[in-house]
Amino acid sequence: MNTNRIWRKHGSKIIFGSLIAGSLVLSSKDITSNMQSLSQARTTIAFNGQQQMLLEQQLSYEQAASKIAEARYKSGCTIVVAKKAARSLATLVKGETVLDRTTKKSLPINTVVCDGNGNTGVLIADREGVPVVGKMAFTGNRELAINQVKKIRGAKVFYYTPEK
Repeated sequence: MNTNRIWRKHGSKIIFGSLIAGSLVLSSKDITSNMQSLSQARTTIAFNGQQQMLLEQQLSYEQAASKIAEARYKSGCTIVVAKKAARSLATLVKGETVLDRTTKKSLPINTVVCDGNGNTGVLIADREGVPVVGKMAFTGNRELAINQVKKIRGAKVFYYTPEK
């Protein structure tokens, strides 16, 4: 008797509940797949957001370094030329020594050096105390770099595009 009474009172709810439970069981693979897709999408979005943040930080660093490099050019940095061809400009490389062309000795620590590509640096002591290029900054203002080269009175300096 109680069963009939419950069936009459809640029969439609039982039928709909059974249909819903059955459809959930049948679609559980789709639900799991969708959850995995959402998880992958969240991971991708987080990764892209992180990459965007790194790019923005890099841009900020580049802008600050450019201002430093421009100030170094304007204040009169020492232009670095090639060892074997004094009329050719050399490219600054972090950690390399810069020698005086006449004495063949290292330039003093804290000397500000630059090249024709827009790179500037300050000579710092390495682990052995040898002055090497460090604290580098780059400016994309090629005109400023070329103007610094032109300030060398009477010198004819040639610029060659770097090779790899």
